[in-house]
This record gives sequence, C-alpha cells and structure tokens, in this order.
Amino acid sequence: MMNQGGVRPLNKRWLTSFRKEKKLEDYLLVGEPLVQWLTQKGEWRKLLVRCTAIECLAVFKHARLKRRLNVVIRGKGGEFNNFTESLGELVFLTDRLGAADYAALAFPVSMKTLIVSQAQNMPANWKKLGKTFNATHVFFVSETQPTAVEEISWDGVLKQKV
Repeated sequence: MMNQGGVRPLNKRWLTSFRKEKKLEDYLLVGEPLVQWLTQKGEWRKLLVRCTAIECLAVFKHARLKRRLNVVIRGKGGEFNNFTESLGELVFLTDRLGAADYAALAFPVSMKTLIVSQAQNMPANWKKLGKTFNATHVFFVSETQPTAVEEISWDGVLKQKV
C-alpha cells in the first residue's frame, strides 16, 4: 500500500551517523597496509583510492596485463551489516567493471572468523557472487602488523577452518 501522506522526511539522525561511519578510517586501518603490501609484490600498481560515505575502494592496474583489481575496503563496522554492505558494494561496482577486471574484498583480520562463517553459510551464493563479479580474493589485514596480509582466493574462503 502506498503512503498517502506524501514522501516521508529522511531520518536526519540516521544520515548523520551514516556520514560519520569512518570510511577514511577503514582505509587507514585496512586499505593503506593492503595498498603497500600489493605494491611491494610488484604485480599491481595503485591507480586510485576513493572513500565516500558509502564505499571505500582501491583500484589497481596489473603491471603487464590490461586488467584492474577493484578492492572494496571494509573496517570493523557493524558485524553482519559490514559483510552485507561489502557485498552490496560489489553489486554497486558491477556497472563500472570491465569484463577483464577483478573484484576483491578486504577486511581487518579480527573479522576473519565472522566473514568466513557467513560465506560458508551461503556457499552456492558465494560461488555465484564470485562468478558474477569476477571476484578473485578476500584479503585480511592485520591491525597490529601492517605488513601482515592474508590473501585467500574467493573459493578458498569456503575451505577455511573457523
């Protein structure tokens, strides 16, 4: 049933908290160490980093191939929402990804058990997401050792022990 009273006003308190939701902090905590780690490997070069109210994304260009790696960066955030929001950001990315481009997710290592268990609760959907978005990896970045990054293939997440 449609709301006969017209358009409802936006919830200003929600908007304020949404704007403050620390996307730049996500980048500093997870993204910056990941960018340095990927750059040191020599296979990927950083093209750009964009953090807005709804996403934090790092884009890399492959050193030899005409491919890009688009990494959705997430901080600690609100547990289940954090995971579902990151998948939502993958969906948001699809209209901007070329056929040869890859997508990946990055989280702090403290969220690994949560992310892996959530992915394992939806294995068919996880595989479908990987295929649909050409998702190749999930990165877990240590909050205490900036150079410690765990790289797990997209399908490898389903084989992790939690």
